[in-house]
Amino acid sequence: MTTSTAPAHGWVAHLRAGGTTPWLAWPGRADAAGPDRGGPEGARLPGAQQLELLRRVNLAVASGVPARRDDAFRARLADRVLTTTAAGRGKADLPLVGLPVSSFGPQPVDPATVSAHELLRVASVLVADDLVALGPDPVRTRWARPWRRRFRLVGDPLVTTAAREHLVGRGRPEGGPRPFVVAVGAPLDVMLAHAWAQRCFEHGSRPWGDWLRYWRERDQLPPRVDLDDSVHRWGGRRPYVRVVTDLEQLPRQLGVRHLPQVRVPGAEQAELGRRVASVVGLRAPVAERPALMRTLQRRIPDTGAAPVGLPDRERAWVASSAARLTRRLTRAGYPVVGDLADLAPRAAPSATASGVVDDDRVLDLAIRMVVDPTWRERAARQATSQAEGTAKGTAERQVER
Repeated sequence: MTTSTAPAHGWVAHLRAGGTTPWLAWPGRADAAGPDRGGPEGARLPGAQQLELLRRVNLAVASGVPARRDDAFRARLADRVLTTTAAGRGKADLPLVGLPVSSFGPQPVDPATVSAHELLRVASVLVADDLVALGPDPVRTRWARPWRRRFRLVGDPLVTTAAREHLVGRGRPEGGPRPFVVAVGAPLDVMLAHAWAQRCFEHGSRPWGDWLRYWRERDQLPPRVDLDDSVHRWGGRRPYVRVVTDLEQLPRQLGVRHLPQVRVPGAEQAELGRRVASVVGLRAPVAERPALMRTLQRRIPDTGAAPVGLPDRERAWVASSAARLTRRLTRAGYPVVGDLADLAPRAAPSATASGVVDDDRVLDLAIRMVVDPTWRERAARQATSQAEGTAKGTAERQVER
């Protein structure tokens, strides 16, 4: 190792030990002839993205974010951060400003100026690796009851996914002869936000603003939001269709007393799920990806953030689309539980008029998940309780027989 890189290796050692001093404030940075402070000869320095992320991880721990305090965990975490390659499109590993660099390749930078977007490319890989190591939660199921009401759920993706999972656990799966097609509706801007959030936790998606613009330019609604089209896809006929806009009446239409409360992901949660999904697709087989992402959707910490809001520039298109959808459902003459006027977008303008999710808040959430392993430990306890519930259900069925 040349003496010119000795201060940088000393700063890396400082970060590994939990330090939070920025690179430009590091005392030995200007002393290119200073003593060797760590790092084997010829050792390659991590990129500025990894170094700045580790510094922010240390800042989060120092500021009181729940984290494991044992030295072994901290050492493993530092190694993971510094050796993780950034995912997706973006800049390559950036060299530190003030060090000798080649005339080719990326220009050196001050790590403190690296954008949250670049840091998220590293943090999302760490979260994805933790998720793959955790594995999917077991899914609770019961034998289908032959006397159950036959139904097929379409519409609002968050509501239908949660209801479908709950009903499968009670022995009431979809399908069967002549099922009622239950189309769950809500204000169109809400359904669009739910559709994007659910897609983020299933297959990944475009950013919120780009996703909306894609559908506006086509002047179409996403398939899972277009209630009339969804009913036609499942061959629904007028006597066997219910359009439900009053969610309090939804359990009755499905033949149950109640349904679990739907957990709506905040904007930061959905955006982090979108980024993690692209990495999980590379880390796990295709068949395991949906279960892993569904596990993340259940376990991701609740930050109390609001869901994504409708940008002002899209409100006219959403309003005209809601009116067109209402006319189509009215002409079809399907029975309605509630009021089709409820499909109109909410009158209040969005608080996030730009349609852009704040990367800094998403990064804070990712760092919280990286340093605090309780979301994985809590998952283990919940998985145990689910397994116990499945065993209890099996015992009950044996008693009934």
